[in-house]
Amino acid sequence: MAADDPLAIRVDVRVSQGADGPKLGLACSDRTTVVPLSQLLSALRSLTNAVVDAAVERERSTGREVSCKAGCGACCRQLVPLSVTEARQLPQLIAGLDEAHRARVVKRFDEALAKLRTSGMLDSLERFATLSQHERAQLLSAYFKLGIPCPFLEEESCSIHAVRPVICRQFLVTSPPAHCADASAEAVVPVPIAANVLGALQRVEAHEPNPPRSVPLILALSLNLSPDDARKTVPVWMSLLLQQIQRIREERVGSGNSPEPSGCTD
Repeated sequence: MAADDPLAIRVDVRVSQGADGPKLGLACSDRTTVVPLSQLLSALRSLTNAVVDAAVERERSTGREVSCKAGCGACCRQLVPLSVTEARQLPQLIAGLDEAHRARVVKRFDEALAKLRTSGMLDSLERFATLSQHERAQLLSAYFKLGIPCPFLEEESCSIHAVRPVICRQFLVTSPPAHCADASAEAVVPVPIAANVLGALQRVEAHEPNPPRSVPLILALSLNLSPDDARKTVPVWMSLLLQQIQRIREERVGSGNSPEPSGCTD
């Protein structure tokens, strides 16, 4: 089992119920240390967990139960988009696994890349950040059909569950697991969550006006990602993230999509 980053900054997460839904609050005793975003990944996981827990309770209050459970790895064969910050940290995460676990994971990465190369899909994956929305949708569908399990999947459960990617925390469904296995968008019913933490993280790390970037998890060991030199205090990072969380929600409402059922505050 992977351990969390010992250098991570502690941030306390509060989720309270407001008139318009859950409100987010973040507090950190260290307000002056200048850190890279990578040292806040543990805090962002906690934030995502808190938001998702509130969503699960809301679903239960309306009689709907989340279908996702240990042993159901249907969605673990989808293309997993990471933030650049998560992709940079992945080699370090794998290096921290015990020797046997690490060897199994690395072997699965190698086997997956070989299958992608044989299928002719590897080139498109390497250009993922430059693809149009339509091209991405086609690639996601084609990738799922290959049936490549996440390298961290063992006995249909996540072997790094405590430090799994943000997107894996955000995605839960109340529809039958069988629907996830065929990836039918019409049949799969996701749980709406109060905050798109991954989307906010990708926007912050992209340094606007640059577009957000996703890195396919399956390529994270083979890409030579440059280190991020950006350093800010924890309150500044968290303020930027909360601003983007709110902006994403407002954009969803403005576009006519179903709103995420909450707001957020500093």
